[in-house]
Amino acid sequence: MGRIGRHLKCEIKKYIEQTIETRLKYNQTAFTFTPSGDDSPPLPEDRIILVSIDGSGKFAAVGVLTSNKGAKPGEKILYSRSAAGEVKAVLQMLNDGKVTLYAPGEIEATTEKDMRVTVKKNTDITIEKELAVKVEEDIKVMTKKIMTLEAQIMKLTGGQLIVNGSVPATGSGPFCAITHCHYDGAPHVGPTVNGT
Repeated sequence: MGRIGRHLKCEIKKYIEQTIETRLKYNQTAFTFTPSGDDSPPLPEDRIILVSIDGSGKFAAVGVLTSNKGAKPGEKILYSRSAAGEVKAVLQMLNDGKVTLYAPGEIEATTEKDMRVTVKKNTDITIEKELAVKVEEDIKVMTKKIMTLEAQIMKLTGGQLIVNGSVPATGSGPFCAITHCHYDGAPHVGPTVNGT
């Protein structure tokens, strides 16, 4: 036997215990049962389905009436809500295999071990402000083709800049390990290289 009620409040300790109004001015309490790994306390005014369990008058809350957020057959959308019920962060797993994540706030990922990302096609990253990468040890970037760095001003800071491989002299460019230019005698000093 089951019944549907209006969620009034939660008491969250080890488990989520709901107070639910199943008829006018008649409240019942019930522990919340969800899919494994799902911690989702409901909001006030959510409609809750209760099922009878062993023991006279005892019920368990097993689901929330949910309005569709655009999921089509075979798709799954997970989302969080503000206290006022507004949809916030959204994770969409679509039936064409696409996964989208929208977060109006921050996204934070923490792992105690390695992280691996494998992409078989292109990767595009667009950042409107700053990008900061901090690494305690080495960084290695490898490509089988060309790597291009473009910036209005590019700064390299370090004790050494080592360029491996041998190339013929061109008579131009900033990489020269002498104090004065062999062509015009100009001193090679300062941290800035200008030119196009």
